[in-house]
Amino acid sequence: MIPIEYFEELPSTQIYLLEGIKTHQLSSPICIVARKQTAGIGSRGNVWEQVQEALTFSFSLKSFELPLDLPLQSASIFFGFIFKEVLNLMGFDIWLKWPNDLYIKNSKVGGVIVNIYKDNIVCGIGLNIYGKEYASLEKQIHKIEVLEEFLKKIRNTYKWKEIFSKYELEFDRNFGFSFHQGNEIFDLKGAKLLPDGGIYLNGKKIYSFR
Repeated sequence: MIPIEYFEELPSTQIYLLEGIKTHQLSSPICIVARKQTAGIGSRGNVWEQVQEALTFSFSLKSFELPLDLPLQSASIFFGFIFKEVLNLMGFDIWLKWPNDLYIKNSKVGGVIVNIYKDNIVCGIGLNIYGKEYASLEKQIHKIEVLEEFLKKIRNTYKWKEIFSKYELEFDRNFGFSFHQGNEIFDLKGAKLLPDGGIYLNGKKIYSFR
């Protein structure tokens, strides 16, 4: 099991973990959980606005601990899909919008961000549970149970192909949505999911490194 450290409050679990690894104060594998984040990282470097109650954590693994066939540029899809599967088993109709957003129907309730430092893969996940300003699960969950089941499932998933084949089956849920890359917005309608987790859209291959 991946060791877990709990904090009442942190500016960002992702920044805390990355800095800890860079300064050798922390080492992979490890998971950092904060009951509250004051400056969480969202998509495209924006601040992730935490609602009244959320599950916010970051974890790191050595690259050799991940499936050998995993394209690292698609690590957010790998982790995001496994996380949403755990929530699906708990009765939530969560789906993964390419490449790193967690949705219920048409509303974003969470997201995934991945950073790579040397041979450390550092992933942060935020999930809104309750809140008025932003979409959320609106139903209580056992946070520790979700987290431990997710971390266990990561360790027991040995092939990227296993995750990709399932994600491919529901990729059409992305149609009708868009995504940002740099200063551009792309419509996902008609996009084709590639075996390495990228997409083929408007005559070119597009990858996300979030």
